[in-house]
Amino acid sequence: MEIVTRQMLDEFKRDLINELSQFVNSSSQANKLLKNSNLMEYLGCSYSTIENLRNEGILPYKKVMGTYYYLYDEVRKVFEQERLKV
Repeated sequence: MEIVTRQMLDEFKRDLINELSQFVNSSSQANKLLKNSNLMEYLGCSYSTIENLRNEGILPYKKVMGTYYYLYDEVRKVFEQERLKV
């Protein structure tokens, strides 16, 4: 049995964050992930607007280690549906 130390957990965390960052930033992903900053730029809105959409259950998201991620295709579908409702 191996004892897990704080240093080992910190190293694992750094590796995981690095892997996630590479995945998010990869332009070759078929289903691109967006962070809040990317989504604000894409939609031309503020963080509070995104937060309200999340809280109202309109905007689907995943939260990984405190960071929100949005699938580009899902965001696009939501706004296409909302446009049709107006």
